[in-house]
Amino acid sequence: MEIVKEKTSSDNNITEDVSAPKTKSKKFLIFTGIYTAIAIVLNLLAKIRSFSDFYTDHIFGLWSETYGRLTGLFPFSVGEIMIVAALILLLLAVVFSILLIFLRKKDNYKRFTVKYLKFILITTITVFLIMTLNCNIPYSCSKLNLLQTEDKLYSSEDLAKVRKHIIEECTSLAEKMERDENGNIIFNGDANAEVRKAMQNISVDYPRFKGYYPQPKGIVGSYFMYQSNTIGVYFPFSMEANYNTYLSTSYYPTTTAHELAHLKGYMFENEANFFAFLACTNSDCDYIKYSGYLGVLYYIDNDYYNGVTDKMYMEQIQIPDIVRFDDHCYETETVIELENKEPIVQDDVVESINETITDTYMDFYNVTPNYSEVTYLILQYYDGTLF
Repeated sequence: MEIVKEKTSSDNNITEDVSAPKTKSKKFLIFTGIYTAIAIVLNLLAKIRSFSDFYTDHIFGLWSETYGRLTGLFPFSVGEIMIVAALILLLLAVVFSILLIFLRKKDNYKRFTVKYLKFILITTITVFLIMTLNCNIPYSCSKLNLLQTEDKLYSSEDLAKVRKHIIEECTSLAEKMERDENGNIIFNGDANAEVRKAMQNISVDYPRFKGYYPQPKGIVGSYFMYQSNTIGVYFPFSMEANYNTYLSTSYYPTTTAHELAHLKGYMFENEANFFAFLACTNSDCDYIKYSGYLGVLYYIDNDYYNGVTDKMYMEQIQIPDIVRFDDHCYETETVIELENKEPIVQDDVVESINETITDTYMDFYNVTPNYSEVTYLILQYYDGTLF
């Protein structure tokens, strides 16, 4: 005879307890799938040039106006904190996963680890989505072409005229700079305010430069930046412009302007270099203007030197000693101090790690670190005025 027991309230609770985790897991899978699909679709849309152009011109700036304003409230680099936090979270994920092998029978620990790994997964997708919105799509938009011509060629004579003009401007401005006992430039004004003003001024011709500009922030780990030959960095996941705190006074304006140009959607290094040059050299402040010319002098001079014979190069105007003295990312006293510092990690290790990260980053976005290509944009800029 079959005995049928009446269902009690406790039986219902057991059923609910068993089904609840399955429901939660199903919801999590659905959410994760949709979230990932959004990121993938946006990456696919980024391959459409017109979509990327529209997004960068009309939508990208919203992140600076909202999220950028939020991170801008903090006096320190939020992006730097995020990087450290990410490394710690990933390390913990590895540790917790290894411990799970030995504690898999502990239900509480198992549930905790699963939840933690789910958190890591969602965080990873979020970072991927943010990088898509703040890097991948802007990288895919149309490249800057001032004359709207197809690869116009310029002669060494054209470049010589541009080089001469920039050296003359540098020479004139160098004489106006206030200097300390070591000959280094002193500026007693608000450099950040002057740079932001200069950037906003070029919005008349380039509308992306309208709107909010965050305060550039120094990196606590600037010594690591020095070891890896990095003077500035744009953090897309925090919408911040960051700089190496050891940076020379002469290079500070052009470097921060360069990073702020990234915040306005100009991801390519040559374009950021050009807009830093354009903004700074059109400033009303001689110090900012001088930094703008110094920021491109090396590229112009080096490209001309590599394009002509030694005799031709020596026949042209030469860079004065005072300008050469100013044309450095770090002041002499700073270099001596840093070179005598005992590194936590050896220089070659830091440089190797930085190169690996940079190469991976550039390969992912299918681009190259084209800083020197600013020469071509400057030739376009002076086309019709200097030659």
